[in-house]
Amino acid sequence: MNSSLSYRTKRRRIVNELLAIENSDDDDTVLNTQTLATTPILNNIEASDINYNECLNNGLQPSLNIPLNDQTLLEPTESIPAGDFIKNVNCTQEQNVKDSLKEWATNYNIPQNALNALLNVLKFDVGLNYLPKDSRTLLQCKSTKITNIRNVNPRGYYYHFGLSAGIIKLSSQIALTDTVKIAVGVDGLPLSASSSSQFWPILAYIMPHHEHVFPIGIYYGQEKPHNSDEFLKDFISEVILLTTNGISINGAKKKIVIEVMCCDAPAKAFLLKVKGHSGFFSCTRCTVEGEYLQNRVCFPYLANGSTIRTHEDYVLMKYEEHHTSLVTSCISSIPNVDVVQLFSMDYMHMVCLGVMRKLINIWMGNTKGPINVRIPSWKINQISNALHAIKKNHITKDFSRKPRALIEINRWKATELRQFLLYTGIIVLKDVLSDGCYQNFLILCISMRILLSAHHQQYVNYAQKLLDYFVKTFEQLYGSHLISFNVHGLLHLTEDYKKYGPLDNCSTFPFENYMKYLKRMLRKHDKPLQQVIKRYEEQCNSIKNNNEKNKDILNLTEKKPNCYALTKQGEVIKIDSIIKSKEDHSGTDDNIIGKIFLIKNDFFEINNFF
Repeated sequence: MNSSLSYRTKRRRIVNELLAIENSDDDDTVLNTQTLATTPILNNIEASDINYNECLNNGLQPSLNIPLNDQTLLEPTESIPAGDFIKNVNCTQEQNVKDSLKEWATNYNIPQNALNALLNVLKFDVGLNYLPKDSRTLLQCKSTKITNIRNVNPRGYYYHFGLSAGIIKLSSQIALTDTVKIAVGVDGLPLSASSSSQFWPILAYIMPHHEHVFPIGIYYGQEKPHNSDEFLKDFISEVILLTTNGISINGAKKKIVIEVMCCDAPAKAFLLKVKGHSGFFSCTRCTVEGEYLQNRVCFPYLANGSTIRTHEDYVLMKYEEHHTSLVTSCISSIPNVDVVQLFSMDYMHMVCLGVMRKLINIWMGNTKGPINVRIPSWKINQISNALHAIKKNHITKDFSRKPRALIEINRWKATELRQFLLYTGIIVLKDVLSDGCYQNFLILCISMRILLSAHHQQYVNYAQKLLDYFVKTFEQLYGSHLISFNVHGLLHLTEDYKKYGPLDNCSTFPFENYMKYLKRMLRKHDKPLQQVIKRYEEQCNSIKNNNEKNKDILNLTEKKPNCYALTKQGEVIKIDSIIKSKEDHSGTDDNIIGKIFLIKNDFFEINNFF
């Protein structure tokens, strides 16, 4: 076919040829699909039985001299006219195009006017007449008005998507066990820097599938809800119903358990109706009393610890100084829930944004601390230069962000602080900090490496001793007045590991990542809650019923700095080239040519700190 012909001309000729094949009655020149479809399939044919003189290149079956018996004939297949077959194929292709367009539009949050323009080009210029004219038809948007938004306080509104609806939606994408464990996250989300408008979403995911976060409900207002019980009313009512009766999915009964709630300290205090992180009795795990030193509330280290809080103490309001209301939170009404242990300590806010940032600010002199622990400006530049060198040559795509200079510490994200704590800090701080400060930092690094790993359960008690020693030496190095709510909270981190496993199982990282998608759903300032409801509905309509893809596939490359890999045998290799397999396109049979590191030394030295 002439390559200069337009797409529409080529398509029209192909359609005409297919119609000619369908309507032709000339059996001598055109393949008779009706005859072929009903012809019995023959087995065990000897080559000598075929009359080659009668085998013509015309699509007709050759003459065969075969004795007819039951062993050589199979059942005839069902007859399908060629025209119907072509129509079925075309319908499937058309639906695939629609589904792909719908998924693309929702994943990239394409505005409706832009999608309308694209549909207009595809329909009238390209010739895809089966596409709708309007994006609302493609996205299956409902034209009905959203009516089930309830008022919360004089200036707020709440919409409940539903926990059961989210579980049912995800049941087509992930395999559910008999007991469905739910992780819930609640936090505030400012919508604009020029106004006080904000969301307070209630988010969730089915453990351990933290990549599939979905909204249970969203509050919108000019200020946060005044009463947490009013804010949580729909959520608690549904949770009580689900935990009592379970949920039926595809005929199978599933038990629902609220396993953990992940919040930062202010959100946790708001939901539980207890003192915030600046209060004297603010710790939700123990009864320690804070002190007021150098214009701040602090929690000096106690060798013998403090009394541990219990669920019964909370329900009975045994320690009144811990509460801010005359009644407890409605969360305590959920069956079989220990309110004290239900809320995780959340290492993202406590350790990364809290303790790690505090340490760096103390070293730089941004936070008032002892002069002997501060580092001069030339050492700050030395650390920043080292981070820049690591960024250029050694930070792989496993990390979501590259390191930045210390001067930008107040703009560092939690992932950057986590990277510094676990990976880069131990390198760039060596021989820069004093021995005492560096050893104190190493203790925090090692303890967090243990608590973030699923393979170091035998070292949990050791991690508890390390954290206890860290807080003790932190007080000696930097002063009691700098032992904040976050530093004190390190003493309770191992409790979360024993209950939930690695701390990533009970952190706010998945929920914080979902917050940016909520903001991207907004296209204008007017009616933000209604916009999110509509966009989420479009996303639900575009989700394909596919099982979860295998995420264990590792994409290897010979390009720096991603050319280094660790084998299951513990060998560190540098990949020089990859020879692709012609038969296997999945990459599992590829051959790797590279170098193995023969000399390997452990960075950490074992010391007896006790």
